[in-house]
Amino acid sequence: MVLKKINIPMEKTHHSLISDGVHESKQTLAINKPFWVFLGGNTGIATWLIGVLVAGMKLDFADAMFVILMGSLVGSALPALTSVIGPKTGLSQIEASRFALGAAGKKLPALLNWVNAIGWDVINNVISATAFIVLFADYNINIPMWGALAILVILQLVIGVYGHHLIQNTAKYTGSLLAVFFMIIGFVAMNKVGLPTALETPTGSTHLVSAFILLVAYNLGWATCTADYTRYLPNATPSKIVFLVTFMALFLSLVLLAFFGYMTASAVAKQSPEGVMLALKALSGHFAPLVLLLVWFTAIPANALNDNSAAYTLISFGFKFSRPTSAIFGAFIGYIISLFASESFVTFFEDFLFLFAHWVTPWAAIVLVHWFTYGKHSRVTPKGVTGGFYIMLIVSVISISLFSVNPLYTGVAAQLIDDLDIGPYIGFILVSFIYFILLRLRIIRA
Repeated sequence: MVLKKINIPMEKTHHSLISDGVHESKQTLAINKPFWVFLGGNTGIATWLIGVLVAGMKLDFADAMFVILMGSLVGSALPALTSVIGPKTGLSQIEASRFALGAAGKKLPALLNWVNAIGWDVINNVISATAFIVLFADYNINIPMWGALAILVILQLVIGVYGHHLIQNTAKYTGSLLAVFFMIIGFVAMNKVGLPTALETPTGSTHLVSAFILLVAYNLGWATCTADYTRYLPNATPSKIVFLVTFMALFLSLVLLAFFGYMTASAVAKQSPEGVMLALKALSGHFAPLVLLLVWFTAIPANALNDNSAAYTLISFGFKFSRPTSAIFGAFIGYIISLFASESFVTFFEDFLFLFAHWVTPWAAIVLVHWFTYGKHSRVTPKGVTGGFYIMLIVSVISISLFSVNPLYTGVAAQLIDDLDIGPYIGFILVSFIYFILLRLRIIRA
């Protein structure tokens, strides 16, 4: 029997791939492949840790399940909406925002999203490197953090530099395997820990809202890059199908892993990457080495996505580097930051999620309102910045000023509402309403 040769071409390396987009003749991606990309990218200990954090807010079982379901539902909907722009334009997510923000206006979200991608590099790498260190410590082999991180970065770059096509083709296998193995780990761990102990006092509304915001914020970060992995779908693919594929992958991965994280939180002595690693190690018994190896592996497909999307956004910002050079640059910066971000990780993790939501939601509101108002039919790129850009910028600044809950700065309004960071969600509603009215007035005048 002759085996069919597998030929996966390297994605185009020239920076014009971003500005010109994917030609319709190249939009041949199967509809199921983005599902595995998003499922695999969202399946890991970072998502598991969300459930641990929810348990740390002292929510009882009923409240926790409600928050996990509703938070995952709302948090997955926005990235699913932005993903529908990919097949219709052939553009990456940030580049497609040029229609609403202008050629110059897209540069600020491009820069912010590049930092966003680097941040997720740090989060995933620190967790997985910790698993790698714990794994080899059992065999009396001391791996330094810098060495464990270096191994991860090199493996991620092999995929990230090769580009979109290799990411899509490997995700089908890595995504499904990660989902199956983490479900097995979850059920085994739950069997040993048992059901959570009922709380003696009812959960306060502040804890419920805080947990809900945490769940929503976790998946919101995907909104700035989902079109990166749907733009190779055929142009004629129905938007509702693109939405459903993206939504289900993000929703299922967050619900399942946050559920397991909550159910096994009592076994985690410390809410940190090492605490989760040690808990999984104790709960897995003889299978602990396999579990730790799996956790280490999760950063590879996830950060291949981050490195690739970081390259896209760096080019959208204005750098005329090739795509592989941009990916290498981003991965190197992420490696350096990871060396300094390994301590007080949970604090960094939560601050990162809450801070970036303040600009993501106003940006998404402008992009989506513009797209669904008339962007699907009229795709003109203004040369400078638009009114939508100024609305996004002003609302983002006001949101941080009033509602930010961060060690560096706490907004004056946040102190009056028990430190609830509701700014991103008020910002999304406010920007959507204002920008929609402005566009309707523009259409009427025209």
